[in-house]
Amino acid sequence: MAFALRQAGVKPAVTVVEHGPQLSGMAPRTEAMVRRRMEDLGVGLTLNAKVARITDRAVILDGAAPIPAALCVGAAGAVPHGWLAQTDLPLHQGFIRVGADLGLVDDDALVAVGDCAHMEATPRPKAGVFAVRAAPVLHDNLRAALSSGARRVFKPQKHYLKLISLGGKSAVAERNGLALGGALLWRWKDRIDRKFMDQLDDLPEMIGPALTSPAASGVQEALEGKPLCGGCGAKVGGAVLGDLLAEVQPPVSGDVITGAGDDAAILRQPGGGFQVMSTDHLRGFIEDSALMTRIAAVHALGDVWAMGAKPQVALSSIIIPRMSPALQARTLREIAAAAQDVMAAAGAQIVGGHTTMGAELTIGFTVTGTREDMPIGVGGAQPGDVLLLTRSIGSGVILAGHMAGSAPGRMVADALGTMATPQVREAEILASAHAMTDVTGFGLAGHVQAICRASGLAAELWSKAVPLYPGAQALSDRGVASSLLPVNQADAPIETAGPVNPLFHDPQTAGGLLAALPEAAANVAQAQLEEAGLTGHIIGRLGAGAPSMRLT
Repeated sequence: MAFALRQAGVKPAVTVVEHGPQLSGMAPRTEAMVRRRMEDLGVGLTLNAKVARITDRAVILDGAAPIPAALCVGAAGAVPHGWLAQTDLPLHQGFIRVGADLGLVDDDALVAVGDCAHMEATPRPKAGVFAVRAAPVLHDNLRAALSSGARRVFKPQKHYLKLISLGGKSAVAERNGLALGGALLWRWKDRIDRKFMDQLDDLPEMIGPALTSPAASGVQEALEGKPLCGGCGAKVGGAVLGDLLAEVQPPVSGDVITGAGDDAAILRQPGGGFQVMSTDHLRGFIEDSALMTRIAAVHALGDVWAMGAKPQVALSSIIIPRMSPALQARTLREIAAAAQDVMAAAGAQIVGGHTTMGAELTIGFTVTGTREDMPIGVGGAQPGDVLLLTRSIGSGVILAGHMAGSAPGRMVADALGTMATPQVREAEILASAHAMTDVTGFGLAGHVQAICRASGLAAELWSKAVPLYPGAQALSDRGVASSLLPVNQADAPIETAGPVNPLFHDPQTAGGLLAALPEAAANVAQAQLEEAGLTGHIIGRLGAGAPSMRLT
């Protein structure tokens, strides 16, 4: 720190506060080399110090003068979590006692590794090297525990190498009490550190299982070597569905006003008003069944919100992988709690459903909603209306990257958090739109096209106005794409002078609401959304002309 600040043109006053009589965790020769370098850099050292408290301006010591401080960095070593003492776990000085196979000494159904654990048979200092090297043994023993296999014994090394940077591209190395310093050791440390950190970002590509042989003609070409995506990326293409409905859909009659073709069917209620009805399910793309359920519920409710209706009731349709009765109960309890939380918050009641076991997790809901006036469809847009979008696009690319192991975890977590967030308030604000839909499997282009065709209008989309999930463009530029992308691109062509960003056809899961409304009303809605802490982006305009899309 002292060296880096000096390189930046700052003369820092850095002080190391040590509880003991010497720098801890170092052999005498190593400590001597480190202290000499500290003196060269003007780093102060306070020994035998006890920190009473830290304020925004100083470190307050017991029995000594306070140390002025604008920034404090704690390096106190491993300290056991206090809550462990409130359990009946076997402890040694607050740390969990484990045996040679990393299982707890009195309960091998539990395991503990890293700084929280005390290895009874082979005690070692709290150093990261032991936690890292325990990981493969932990991996194998967890698998063995689930399959009644034999467990491995963890045999930690007796000695380990310490490399301490001294600044100025110099480092000191210590092993078995011996210490050496110099630039060569810094280069060695830098190489080790970079190689380790690169493993956290440069993940190996996840290869999907090979197709069973023989495969029908065209299957390999359709998948293009990519594993089938989850979420709405597993949807059947719009053109295929459209052609099918044109052949088999009977004319509506009685209380049914509209059938397939919009986000939801519309039924006339005997006592007045209207009911909308839709169904949706998602092929699982994460192992967290509760979070997967939240996303599936928000995704299904999107069709009701897009019709301007208030959610009414829901039926669940759940497929869980084959598992033991105990795991079935636990998994279904998590799913039911998450579904109830989302549906109740949206004003809907879960009134039943159906549950089976199958090849993989699939969660779906049939939902209904009510509205006093005629529900909003995709066919009511007017010339001059602008298009307002409430959520970024790019979730399909992020989920595809997640499946391949090429999307950073924080990016995936942020996107999942957005997808799991209901759009109740957005739907209320946009309830007077001329036309509305939710952007899901057919991508932004496919859903804009649906409004254009149903309303008999042409759309101009403004490329720079379309919001993107953070990181989605970078993944797309690297060739990451959903397995549904080529179908969406063929089904919803966009006119433009150059290439079309693939994200415009990226299939979305729990995507935003896309509303067509007069520009003045859109500006008011945008302000209301911002006031509520939400987002609304005006991304284009509709005008007279044959149904088409043009990108500017």
